Amino acid sequence: MINKGRFYFLLILSNFTTLIYQRPIIMNLKVTIFLFAVLGLFSCKQEVETIASEVSTDLYEQIQEKLIDAKDGDIIEIPEGKFLFDRPLSLDGIPNVTIKGAGMEKTIISFKDQQAGAEGLKVTANNVTLDGFTIQDTKGDAIKLQDCVGVTIRNVKTTWTGGTNDTNGAYGLYPVACRNVLIDNCEASYASDAGIYVGQSTNVKVLNSYAHHNVAGIEIENCTNSIVTKCKAENNTGGVLVFDLPDLPAGNGHTCLITDNDIIDNNLKNFSPEGNMVAIVPPGSGVILLAAKNVEVSNNRIKGHKTVGAAIASFYITQRKWEDESYDPFTHDIYIHDNILERKGGVAVPDLTKEFGQMISLYCKAKQQDIVYDGITNGEGKNAMNLCIKESKEDLRFTNVDAGNDFENISKDVSIYDCSLDALPEVVFSESEEEVEETEQEETESEESK
Repeated sequence: MINKGRFYFLLILSNFTTLIYQRPIIMNLKVTIFLFAVLGLFSCKQEVETIASEVSTDLYEQIQEKLIDAKDGDIIEIPEGKFLFDRPLSLDGIPNVTIKGAGMEKTIISFKDQQAGAEGLKVTANNVTLDGFTIQDTKGDAIKLQDCVGVTIRNVKTTWTGGTNDTNGAYGLYPVACRNVLIDNCEASYASDAGIYVGQSTNVKVLNSYAHHNVAGIEIENCTNSIVTKCKAENNTGGVLVFDLPDLPAGNGHTCLITDNDIIDNNLKNFSPEGNMVAIVPPGSGVILLAAKNVEVSNNRIKGHKTVGAAIASFYITQRKWEDESYDPFTHDIYIHDNILERKGGVAVPDLTKEFGQMISLYCKAKQQDIVYDGITNGEGKNAMNLCIKESKEDLRFTNVDAGNDFENISKDVSIYDCSLDALPEVVFSESEEEVEETEQEETESEESK
């Protein structure tokens, strides 16, 4: 079998040998430097492929043993290189542990031939820090953290290298049922559900991160007190999603700030398996608020979406049933303001592969929209759900499709929602539910005493 890398290198070498004898000394020096650079690239590539061609059993066992035997405050280091593991790493119950690689592009762990488990790394421990590595090609979720108080994920990347495929794991970064979550300077791609997902958690910060080529770029689901800022969501099906879903242990999430993000060209075909909630998301969606409460969307660059820049919808729009009697399916107390909204333009029309996109296409005359509101309410009055929109764009395309009344009174009048809401409070990390309750009690007593 011919080694193509060596073949192409020798071909380049033979071609440049002629030049060496035909050019001055300075040119010879430049060519020589170039050849050494090319040789270095081939050598590096071959070395990485060699390292990743066999399961790194010894290294896996060393790391997992350290995780099992870890003590409070330990730093578990993973060396530079590309390694192949066939079963997940796990940290359980040991607080204040840091798992640290040599860098996002320097420590790469592939689970391409995973034989056991589903996750790449699973953590159930408090005050954990993950820093400086990449997880690739897990059978299930790349990194899952559950029931943790104090989560820091920094300079971490997750991806599936085979591109968009419904067999890819659902989530890249996946903290669930956690408190005090910080995701900073991370990258997630090719997840069949959400690249960066935080669910059923309290006090969440997603900062300076990049989500691309996922179904949902960044998703905040059933969370209380969260912020997504200075992130880039690009080339996903939907850019940033704030969902509140029924029949989960933590329901009726609220208070989320989406600000100062680049939410760009999220027109990717939806490759989520049917039945998943994000399978309803139409390609060409910038921001979707589904049964969301107390959400502010401000000062973002929302550009290049063929279906809708921002969608506001009740859970009823999904036509799914639920059992939780305490669940609030309505979206309310929403403030959308001071964003840069630019439609995709050209001949692009709203998506027709998903029912939500079909609805927009049908009732908005096949025109891309900046903001769409389903108009489903549980109160009286023109603005029963306290929706406020303040956008300066002169040709703003807004539509209330009035889905709650079988689309009888479709309205383009955004002036009904010309109001403003108070700025959301800063997300502050707290130790426990009890501490939050004590703070709220103190604030109440202070107000009463005035």
